[in-house]
Amino acid sequence: MKFKKILCSMAFALSATPALAAQNVIEVDDTQPGIKINTDNMMGADLAIWNPPTRYYDMARALATGGYSIFRFPNGSLSNDYHWNGAGKYDSTGLWIPSDTSWAPGFLGETIYRGTTKDNYGFIRRSHLADGDMNTMWWGEILNPNDPPWVVIEFPEKKDLDSIIIDWGNLRPKSFELSYWTEDYAEYPGVHQNLENKLKRWGTVKVTSNQTKYKFATTRARYVAVRFKTTDLPSKGVQIREMKLYSGSDDLLAGNDYKFFAMSTRNGDKPRTDWTGIKWHFEEFMTYIKKFPEKGQNAVICVNAGTGTAKEAAAWVHYANKVKKYNIKQWQIGNELDGEWEESGPLSARQYAARFIEYARAMKAVDPSIILHGPLLSTHKMQQKGAGLLDGKYWMEEFLRIIGEAEKADGKRYLDVVDLHTYPYWAPENLNAADMLKASLDVGHNADTLNAWMNKYLEGKRRVFLSEFSTSVQGSQIWMDYPQAAGMANIFAQYLVRFGDRFQALPWDAFGNVFEGPDHTWGTISMTALVKEGSWNLWESLEPTAEYYGVYMAYMRFLDPGLDYAVVPVKSTTESVVPYAVCHLGDQDRCHVLLVNLTDTKQIVQVDRKSEKKKPGNYRTEVDVFGAEQFKWIGDQKDAYPYPKMGPSGRLLEGKNRDIEIPPFGTVVVRMNAFTHTKPTSPTIIAAALEKKVMTVGDTLDLFVTAVQEGGELAGAEIQIKKWDNKGTLTVRATPDDGKWNSSIESFHLQIPLTEKVSIGNKEIKVTITGKNKKQTSFTIPFRVRGAYRTTSVMQNFDNGLDNVSWFPVVNGDNATSMDAKVFNGNPPLGGYIRHDFIVEQPPELGWPNYSGAYYNVPEEVKKSVGIVFDYATTHNNPQGYIELQIMSSQVEDYDEFMIRLKNTRGNWVRDTLIWENMKQEGWGKTIPQLDPTKIKNFAFRARHSGKGYISLDNIYLLGEDGKEVPMPKGLRRLR
Repeated sequence: MKFKKILCSMAFALSATPALAAQNVIEVDDTQPGIKINTDNMMGADLAIWNPPTRYYDMARALATGGYSIFRFPNGSLSNDYHWNGAGKYDSTGLWIPSDTSWAPGFLGETIYRGTTKDNYGFIRRSHLADGDMNTMWWGEILNPNDPPWVVIEFPEKKDLDSIIIDWGNLRPKSFELSYWTEDYAEYPGVHQNLENKLKRWGTVKVTSNQTKYKFATTRARYVAVRFKTTDLPSKGVQIREMKLYSGSDDLLAGNDYKFFAMSTRNGDKPRTDWTGIKWHFEEFMTYIKKFPEKGQNAVICVNAGTGTAKEAAAWVHYANKVKKYNIKQWQIGNELDGEWEESGPLSARQYAARFIEYARAMKAVDPSIILHGPLLSTHKMQQKGAGLLDGKYWMEEFLRIIGEAEKADGKRYLDVVDLHTYPYWAPENLNAADMLKASLDVGHNADTLNAWMNKYLEGKRRVFLSEFSTSVQGSQIWMDYPQAAGMANIFAQYLVRFGDRFQALPWDAFGNVFEGPDHTWGTISMTALVKEGSWNLWESLEPTAEYYGVYMAYMRFLDPGLDYAVVPVKSTTESVVPYAVCHLGDQDRCHVLLVNLTDTKQIVQVDRKSEKKKPGNYRTEVDVFGAEQFKWIGDQKDAYPYPKMGPSGRLLEGKNRDIEIPPFGTVVVRMNAFTHTKPTSPTIIAAALEKKVMTVGDTLDLFVTAVQEGGELAGAEIQIKKWDNKGTLTVRATPDDGKWNSSIESFHLQIPLTEKVSIGNKEIKVTITGKNKKQTSFTIPFRVRGAYRTTSVMQNFDNGLDNVSWFPVVNGDNATSMDAKVFNGNPPLGGYIRHDFIVEQPPELGWPNYSGAYYNVPEEVKKSVGIVFDYATTHNNPQGYIELQIMSSQVEDYDEFMIRLKNTRGNWVRDTLIWENMKQEGWGKTIPQLDPTKIKNFAFRARHSGKGYISLDNIYLLGEDGKEVPMPKGLRRLR
């Protein structure tokens, strides 16, 4: 049997450095061990409530293989919206009081005292300060008397301003100060968290009635501040129902071309109606983590400190640890409440500290053994955000100072873990890997500043939890490609070498759908992505991303979790390579070095160890590599995918060769004497993927596998396929990407062409990986070899008028959204076609793109079909709008239908083919392994997002693999 094996070569593009000998040296001082690494519960994953339970069950293997042992719930930002117990009631001011006798799945709320304008991942809400509704209001709460609530208005550019009108609620001040920012621009984070006070007063305005009008000299300004003194406020704060800011006769707050920042918003909310029935609730989460086969998986719970209360948080501790006996130790108090994107945010450092202490006292009163995290600061930049009073003090430093003083005064520890987030790369345009990696180096000096503040203000060591980190929060295909691995490893390592004895980290996110970034490419910051359409993956509905492999390299390969390693000094003679090193405390010959290549050219280095200068070493050196030869992202739109899609792969340094090649923007771990300490285990499959799970003659079976053997080195891999052809079983031995089986981790890519001799039908690949001491692991991959597709019947060709078309409109919302239909008759061979004109209006409170749909009933013949071929032409006048085809199936019970996004053809006709078994769901509901044609109910052609346009359809034919062919008309329409 002839077959083709493709070996991924290591022939990287040459740089200016000669390839024959390294001129750059990584100098490791293995004689000076420093911080002893503690990997207990070091790695965490965020299991957010926005995903269905099946998504997390699919990724369980990946989390276990990657060494993850702590799991965060309910989310990041949504933690400040989430009420953990759906059983309870609201009080008269909108505070949720959970039942103390029963539990029900939790729900999301939204603040009823909204002051800050909200526009976060599609969740858009006007500020109550200027929503035109006197029944709503902003309520500013006095959390710290030294830092009262206040409001900032920000315009995109300077405006001529001359007067203001404020309608007060029941809580009104004696007076307020009205000011403007004297400069043209206030850099991020803006006026409300600026380090310098550049406000200039128009005046101090007395309040004598429910409405205050104040006219001032016309001033051109971009930022306006309404500030209060605590002595002028009622004890419960201040309430504003409406605000109007004038330029002549124009109320500049009547539109949407501005943003409010309201500091110290009072908690209290109402249930969201656009997002209900969350199936990933607290009890489902706890059931999930208890099913992990390895012991030690733990929860870290983020309580609602945005719209919730300390009493609600304490009730959660009581339910979890006293009633259910879960013994959850780690609790976070709110998420990124320094940020304006959070419900009830932003809070100043003093305001958050007051809330933190209130929560800490209540929660530790229930269970003194719990470990509390704060403040979950949104940034690693310690000297960027002001504390809130424009007084030159830094947000994190001021928080730590206040907590330290409270702990000394009370004789108690409130803050056990200093918790923060890191996303170092921000760019409005020209996103690129080189700048991303350069930005990732910003972490180290900021971590040093944080450590100095902790030592200054807090007694005793505190743990550090990097509870969210990635290279950026923007969407872009850059985060999907192999340089993302280098960025993730670099960020992780900078914290590790400073806090490794008390460090935890959580890469963001476990799973997230791709979205469009500022460079108009699609991507996400996530360890997993939805599997490529039509492919098979070991991770079921998911497949690993470069981010997953970057963390895997930094944690599983660099650290050897569970063993006694310590940080040692290391330096590089080239700025192009960033090094980190750890050595074993009991065996100095065992050292690991993590190397990150910051450049787009290959780097060649050698590793020198100080101990070798006295006594030359004689040890086994393995070099684990991750770069473009292992993983490459193909495409930059929503349908992009990885190819190749392997994990790290090892190379053994043999003979006198000491040169270590680091691929462009690549990541390398050098492991010296890594396996002298343990017996070989059975090989573990890290990742495996088959590019097509349905193939035909002429296709190529395309397989990727990455495996590891702890305590040994892999010796080989074999695949077997029974009933391959008339000769029986096919057996193929695989070769790793560097051509040699000699490392503890190996990746291989195998391609086998399907010739005419291959038999039709369902088949199975058996993959067997062999390691040291003949330890073996096997797994199977199902696939199918099909016959040739042919069009077997006409579902609809629109040749007989509209009365003979079985369709019906489905639109969402009581508004202008509509879907119409008209058949245009024509001559053979193409005949008539149908045109659906649509209008979509987007309700402002709807958190997802609205739709207008044309739903088609399907004939009985669909049950025997394998897909469809159809002609279509589309237009949509909104650049963000799109057309999708949903295949509605009785297999789906949660509206996560099988679907495909159609092209915006701008009126041109195209012909497309859909194969049922290759179709995917949108991805937010329960995963159905494969669309079953016998369960198809109807087809839905839907327009999404606000706008107008049309969907024209013609020649919808059913596909089969047998039976007589019914030919489709040749060619396409030329008319628009």
